[in-house]
Amino acid sequence: MKRTLLVAIALLLLSAGVVAGVQEYQRTNSSRVSNASWFTQPSEVVEKIDLINNSGHFSFIREKGRWFVLFNGKKCLARQDVIENLFTKLREMPPQNCAEVEPKKILEYRLDNPKIRITLSGEELWHLGVGRAAVSGEVFYARKGNGQVCMITPEVVTLLDQPVATFIDSRLIAVPSSQITKIRMQGESTGTWEIDRSDDGFIFSYPEALVKHAVNQNSAELFIHTLVNGGASCESAGALLGAVADFSISVWQEGDSDPTTIVIFKRDVEKGVYKAKDSRQPDPVELSPELVAQLKVTAFALQEKPIFDVNVGEAVKQKLSRIDGKQVRNITITKTTEGWVDDLTNQELTGMDLFIWRLGEMQYQSLPVRNRPESALLSLSWNIYAAEGLPLVELYFYTDPELPEGVCWVRLQRESVWYPVSSQLLRDLRARLPFNQ
Repeated sequence: MKRTLLVAIALLLLSAGVVAGVQEYQRTNSSRVSNASWFTQPSEVVEKIDLINNSGHFSFIREKGRWFVLFNGKKCLARQDVIENLFTKLREMPPQNCAEVEPKKILEYRLDNPKIRITLSGEELWHLGVGRAAVSGEVFYARKGNGQVCMITPEVVTLLDQPVATFIDSRLIAVPSSQITKIRMQGESTGTWEIDRSDDGFIFSYPEALVKHAVNQNSAELFIHTLVNGGASCESAGALLGAVADFSISVWQEGDSDPTTIVIFKRDVEKGVYKAKDSRQPDPVELSPELVAQLKVTAFALQEKPIFDVNVGEAVKQKLSRIDGKQVRNITITKTTEGWVDDLTNQELTGMDLFIWRLGEMQYQSLPVRNRPESALLSLSWNIYAAEGLPLVELYFYTDPELPEGVCWVRLQRESVWYPVSSQLLRDLRARLPFNQ
């Protein structure tokens, strides 16, 4: 209520001042008060916007139906929705009590050289300059291109006093993830591969050798999430003279025959940002090293990489051995109606179904090897059986100081293939199970 009252008082006081100014102005001048309206042009006829505010001076130009931002010698694609919102808000928030005032009021309202100015050029020229706030702070003085002084709300001032970054389209692609139909990766370090959206998720469509492999949907969705939400900076990227392409990503969306393509270039130095060329942007952009690392994806990283295809959900008995040098400790676990029970102590062991599930989800993290690594040390064996003692799977976990941190080897019985996997399951089994002496 108090806020409403203050606004009403401010409007009343300014109205009185404006009217007084108009009366004085008309006594000394023969021109009449203009009835020029607020901004009413259709946004389609506006071809250029010039904006000066507390962040600097930048312009917007329309080319082939798209808005671009010009600033500091740079040209960047603008957020089309932000520009349209600017037009919409200007129409929805017209000023009040517009009138001509005497010249000294122009100085008093700081409208002789306003710090915030906007000019729209099209079929007509429309201009607005923003002066100081009224004493109440609830409204601002503004001057239209025809010389009239008006009162505008703080919302209009906030709308016009945004930094240039607000208007720049910094997205890598402007496609909702649900509308992406195809992705192509090309690069010396990533290889060339394509995935297409099907009724059952994404599938490999190129090269032919990959078509038989399944795509890990979680990995594909994470990659797409990075593409859709990753940001690029076009505010400081320099020229691409002598730049060498590292890899490129092309993205197709539903209904479009031409993709959005991003080419990432190799860095001249080991540290610092990467330069890139986005087909949506007229000038080069810059990407952070963290984002580039997430985008640099091989087909192998997207593949389903199960170590076995046995349904471990059929398990009814497990035998595990923990190996510490020459010391070996064992445990045998049987599934009962109450859950998994230690055969020796008859103690129920909670969480075994989760261990079984995690085993079924285990995938190798890099290419397997055929020969036993010299530094591999046996750490755990895990035999799982179905009803009537039918073996389901027999695995052997090995630690290896030569592997990256958090990785261990897994080998299946009767196989000479060694798979590098996350060592978290191994650590949890060794730590949580009550192995017997």
